[in-house]
Amino acid sequence: MTVEGAGQDYLTRQIGALLEAIREEGPVGEGRRSFRLAGHLAAEGGFHLGDILAATAHLLAVHAWNNGYLAAAELLTRRMREFGAESVELVQHLVRLETGSEQGWLPLADREALIDYARRVQRPDIEQRAQAIAPLLPDVSDPERPDRMASES
Repeated sequence: MTVEGAGQDYLTRQIGALLEAIREEGPVGEGRRSFRLAGHLAAEGGFHLGDILAATAHLLAVHAWNNGYLAAAELLTRRMREFGAESVELVQHLVRLETGSEQGWLPLADREALIDYARRVQRPDIEQRAQAIAPLLPDVSDPERPDRMASES
């Protein structure tokens, strides 16, 4: 194993530990352990601290929301905003990117916004992934076939 490979393996384990901490803290936890692990991950993995903390707050908020703890979700969402507007914007776009990748399509406006964002912040990796997602065109009747217009049916 190369030194670079060992470093990547370490970061993968750290990310896994962060996700496990989020799950373990539960939907009403304050995220103390998660935020501490996120801070370590930022320092050791070269991630922007605000970005990783905003992503952690987002994941904790989603976990709370999914379990019916709306007040906790709202508190965590407010906390996420404390990590900076640019970090929040990045998290929102990454969530959109992952959702689109998983579904295989995105509404055209969302896809274009994602590509514009990637170009603006000079992230060709995000732009390439966004361009690989099929756009869901207006008036499409079948989300399984986003390239098919309703008028074609």
